[in-house]
Amino acid sequence: MKKIMCILAAMLLTVGLCACGKDDKEDKKSGIIPGADMSFLDHIEIEDMDGYEFRILNRKGMVDAQYVEEETGDIINDAVYRRNETVKNLFNIEISSIESSSNTADDAINTILAGDDQFDILFPHSRTAFSYAIQNTLVNFNEVSTIDLSKEWWAKDIIDSCNVNGHLYVLDGDISTHRLYYAFAMYFNKRIFDELGLDYPYQMAIDGTWTFDSFSKLVKQGSKDLNGDGLIKVEDDQYGFYTREWFGPIQVLYSGGQRIYTKNAKGIPTLSINSSKTVEIYSKFFDLANSEDVFLQITPSRLAPEDLFTAGRAMFADNDLGGAKTMRSMNDEFGILPWPKFSKDDVYKTVVNGYASLLCMPITVSDYERTGKIIEALCAVGNRDVIPAFYDVSLKTKFARDYESEAMIDIIKESIIYDLGYIAGGAFDSTGARLAAQSNPDFASFYAANESKALSDLKSFLASYGKVN
Repeated sequence: MKKIMCILAAMLLTVGLCACGKDDKEDKKSGIIPGADMSFLDHIEIEDMDGYEFRILNRKGMVDAQYVEEETGDIINDAVYRRNETVKNLFNIEISSIESSSNTADDAINTILAGDDQFDILFPHSRTAFSYAIQNTLVNFNEVSTIDLSKEWWAKDIIDSCNVNGHLYVLDGDISTHRLYYAFAMYFNKRIFDELGLDYPYQMAIDGTWTFDSFSKLVKQGSKDLNGDGLIKVEDDQYGFYTREWFGPIQVLYSGGQRIYTKNAKGIPTLSINSSKTVEIYSKFFDLANSEDVFLQITPSRLAPEDLFTAGRAMFADNDLGGAKTMRSMNDEFGILPWPKFSKDDVYKTVVNGYASLLCMPITVSDYERTGKIIEALCAVGNRDVIPAFYDVSLKTKFARDYESEAMIDIIKESIIYDLGYIAGGAFDSTGARLAAQSNPDFASFYAANESKALSDLKSFLASYGKVN
């Protein structure tokens, strides 16, 4: 029955458009592509929602990730526009966007606590999302039957990591480009490799030999005293690796298969960051980072005068995948790689920067199933239209500069994980960044000093988020 209703809805929309004498271009603006296969929506019961206004609270400066007023010719902008038009037409709804007061604001908290139905969904900063959750202001997605979390457009690792005792208040998936945009990646300067007569590391990445040791060996060959004064200085010279406290020191933990929280046999998150491997990971990373071959930028105490990588003065630099956009003006050619595994026996793991937005639904929504149905459709159509535009066209063609980088992006996409201990906050949420700011980045002593607070934070979080006694 659902399938019949979906097909009939698509047919009626197409007939209506044709009756108005619109050409193919105008049909595409409506979001319904004539003859398009809509069977991926078969599981959704299409209904006329009589002009319901679906209201999205977006972060300041990030509205266009979910809402745009019109097509502009930019492929991602236009894909978002057409996705929204498709869903609007399927359900006979309107979609509106409200911009938050700041990038990390929890603007909806007071209206939710007051019981006001002002927003259907929220896209806050990841840690702000959990702030909403622990204040009991969000809907448990496990209880929304119109959202099918088994579908490929939902990020499976976040569903597993953030599902605590049957409680799941945040989601990520193809309803947003942030999962890809903020996934960490490694970039390398091809000119520097060519000057040194070195092979690009693509084959190592494919073969599984792209490890922290092989990366470190290359880094040590990449630094260079450009002005001949016998010193490597950030003002004048070339580094093997340029990173920032919120990139390399954060990602390296996951490259070794470690997490801050890991679920026990009962499915309850436990503090797991303290392991012999974690000690080894941070020891090796900071030994390299504190050498003259690496510039580790720490805000505000240790800054580079410019972006060393885009200026052509770094062999490697890490950033998120979206960072490729800022490198398009580089004179040198660059390539994209996954962050190296810590050792050969590990598998590639890529964490999504905690800066990314997550999806939430406030408890004040008057009809959870209706809102869930619209969310499911936005994510499903995003999977069909928006993600291919971002991933296949922008990342692989517009930003990345070679075909080999396409395969690397595939590896990164398949390796994405979410660590509840990182994105939800807590005493160890930014361990790498905090170690980087210390004169002695010794993990063992850092852990000993913070363990008690971390355990207390986790106990409090589990009680409020997962109702774990």
